[in-house]
Amino acid sequence: MLRWRTALLLAATLGGMLILGCGGSSSGSGTGTMNVHLVDGPISGYQEINVNIQTVEIAGNGGWITLGTPRKTLNLLSLVGGVDETLAAGATLPAGHYGQMRLILGAGNTVKLADGTVHDLTVPSGLQTGIKLIVNFDVAAGTTKDVWIDFDAAHSIQVVQAGMSGQYHLRPTVWACDKLVTGSIHGTLTDAATSAALPGVLVYAETLDGSGNAVLARSTVTDAAGAYTLDLLPVGATYFVVSQPVTGAAPTFKAYDAKASDGFALTAMAPVFSYSAAFTANAALGGVAGGLTPVATSSQSDRVNLLQSLTTPSGSHTFIVQTTMATVGTAAETYGFTAVPAGAYSVQALRFTANADGTTTQSASTVQTATVASGATVTVNLGL
Repeated sequence: MLRWRTALLLAATLGGMLILGCGGSSSGSGTGTMNVHLVDGPISGYQEINVNIQTVEIAGNGGWITLGTPRKTLNLLSLVGGVDETLAAGATLPAGHYGQMRLILGAGNTVKLADGTVHDLTVPSGLQTGIKLIVNFDVAAGTTKDVWIDFDAAHSIQVVQAGMSGQYHLRPTVWACDKLVTGSIHGTLTDAATSAALPGVLVYAETLDGSGNAVLARSTVTDAAGAYTLDLLPVGATYFVVSQPVTGAAPTFKAYDAKASDGFALTAMAPVFSYSAAFTANAALGGVAGGLTPVATSSQSDRVNLLQSLTTPSGSHTFIVQTTMATVGTAAETYGFTAVPAGAYSVQALRFTANADGTTTQSASTVQTATVASGATVTVNLGL
């Protein structure tokens, strides 16, 4: 069995929910039970992301089966660092194979910014039919299946400027997995000069595709002791742990040069690994910013990755050291990275387009180089 990761792109004004395929359960004998848990990854710039979840359902042969009815508003940012929210417990369903789940959202969705202001989080009308997740698992009679849903807030909030004020639109990126077929990597990040812990630091688990391009698998943040755990990683893949630590807040950031681990091949027999690292502070900080053309339409969403070549014990690879959602304006679209240690980088944009047939197409800009110098922001414009 494999973990199934399906990123669902929804445009702010999309009239219908985008479905990457569909599927119900194949016939089985007897019944099983299912528990469903919700987790989230870290995101900066927000104190809260509040999403009202009414029901969680799964597609069966006879239609949608209700697994749970939480009917509550949850702050996704409270579900990090190993914290989860149970959406369904002990739900009974026919034994068999299942291929699709959905979350039904309600009203009252909001975001609370770093400055404490609260804004409505606009949810497309198409979400009345649910945020749909493509899954791939079997429920055996007399067994319990534990399913974990990762509501990836960092790649689900799109800022769309309207006049002088920004609007916040939900474009859900949601993954689901069977925890029995996942592993984890844990460790501690410290300052190389002082051995002090590095708290509140982003840590990525990344894989390399067939062309050697980095793909984000999961992210987390270190705790007060600098410790982290990257869990829910599907076995059968090789993962690299990547971090470019930034501590403190503007304008007194303290940033460190990025590092990457060697690849850890997670298997059913060896699902857990550890990786700790000491990072070197870099006082020479700059930034990378630019525009994207053409501007994303209402059925599109853009993500920008900051890339850097890092040396691991097995060789050099180009990894994602920071990632951000672009901001869509009336006539322009922009992105920006701050507190970037001076050095050689590259930048690439990914665009997700919702097609009329319900599929989602991903396109990418060419990779553009970006040399960051102390005290300066380099401009890199990207075409899609």
